[in-house]
Amino acid sequence: MSDYTSEKLAFNNAEQFKEQFYEPTPDIGYVFLGRHLNWPDEDSPTTATDTVATEKDVWLNMFGARKVTGVNVELVTPRRNWATGKKYKEFDDTVDIGDLLTANTTSGLQPMYVMTTDRNVYLCLNNNLSANSTVEPTGQNLSANGNISTADGYKWKYLYNVRPSSRFLTDNWMPVPTSTSQLDYDVSSTVAVDGELSHIIVTGAGSGYIHSGITVSAFASGCTTLTVANTTNLSANMAITGTGIAGSSHITSIDALNSQITLSKSTTSAGGGTGNNATVSTRVFIDGDGTGAVGSVTLSGNTISKITVDVKGTGYSRANVSLFGTGSSATARAVLPPKYGHGYNSAKQLGAKNVMISTRIGQIDTTEGGLISANTSFRQYGLLRNPHKYGNSSPVTSSTANNVISQTTDITVTSGDDYELNEFVFQGADSANTTFSGHVIDFTSTVVKLTNVKGSLTLGEVLKGANTNTSGRTTVSVQNPEFQTETGDILYLDNITKIQRTTGQAENLKFVIKF
Repeated sequence: MSDYTSEKLAFNNAEQFKEQFYEPTPDIGYVFLGRHLNWPDEDSPTTATDTVATEKDVWLNMFGARKVTGVNVELVTPRRNWATGKKYKEFDDTVDIGDLLTANTTSGLQPMYVMTTDRNVYLCLNNNLSANSTVEPTGQNLSANGNISTADGYKWKYLYNVRPSSRFLTDNWMPVPTSTSQLDYDVSSTVAVDGELSHIIVTGAGSGYIHSGITVSAFASGCTTLTVANTTNLSANMAITGTGIAGSSHITSIDALNSQITLSKSTTSAGGGTGNNATVSTRVFIDGDGTGAVGSVTLSGNTISKITVDVKGTGYSRANVSLFGTGSSATARAVLPPKYGHGYNSAKQLGAKNVMISTRIGQIDTTEGGLISANTSFRQYGLLRNPHKYGNSSPVTSSTANNVISQTTDITVTSGDDYELNEFVFQGADSANTTFSGHVIDFTSTVVKLTNVKGSLTLGEVLKGANTNTSGRTTVSVQNPEFQTETGDILYLDNITKIQRTTGQAENLKFVIKF
């Protein structure tokens, strides 16, 4: 028994994850900040693990979050910058898609797509027999359906362009559109050609193949039988070109006794005479359900080294390639695109099984209207889905979810000595025997903001500081955090080294969820 799980499953999961933020009744996601307290080793953050204990700890340390909407979410794939002197894999419909999208260090081949200096993304259709790429592709060439040939023998397919302002473009990742209708990517429906035959691969070089010029006696327009000097190196079904000979003509039969050949098409004008006035070559015959594809052969000695597609056909879902000439045993196969053509769904073809979340904390002002302290640091961020409002048993909805939330417990206190940032504060006999405790993330003259809250606060009693305000201030009222702790799902978590927030500063957070 042999089976496989398609790369498309991971892509489908990524696509569904993205779309959940666009649905009429979407999932509600938040990017959160947390952990203003030191790691045990500040130079080596604690490893993030997917455990219940970790999730409880994340909730205790969380102090603010911003809602995620569709504009914050996009499919991405690894960025592959074009570089001169590199070999790029060519698209091949018989090669595992995972192989096409990864480098092969043994053979020195790079993945089959590139982003250029002008942020155009191209698919490699033909790598000129694994030659080095030395000419950077440019432009869209929409008049030729995005097909671009460069002087180094490479053939590329323009797919799309990434705007310089894209929030999803980083040094390591680039966004990918799922259709030709996402105009912000400068895509065009003319690029995607269903059944476009753009490449033929030689699978067997064969031997004994000769291309030659022949002398043809004068002939008039409308002839199908021509007299030649001799029939040496001629074979039925070979291609023939020359003045007066119709395009795509081939030899249908040879009369060696009378030195005559019969053509598949009538001549279009007078020709022939003295000298080598016609050329015969190995004919590429493409038999399939599409139309229009025309190829020509390049010889290396007497073997076939390359087949060039001179005219790209359309509508092929199957195509067989036959080679007719003086030699024997040469074989070739046509390479066909996915249904609807290259560029129809670039995200699927380029393996965009990753979703980037990109958001900005400090979009309104540094403190997001006073909800997220600028007088602190953070060492943890992540993605939270479908949390509950404090005291509620059901998830937030589009109508109840605020764009920015505070997850601190805010206690109004009487005047007195200040607490200090990150200080452990408590109610109870002493700091080892507490009925309520937390850590100070920020404070004003009348309000102290806490994380890591444990126990039950008693209003009217003092809130002592373990380090500075040992006599404490009397508690007057309390404002609970926005969300009920340990509700919803933490889908992503990153433990990092300290990032200090400060007035006038905003944090652009970008992270990738891989499927």
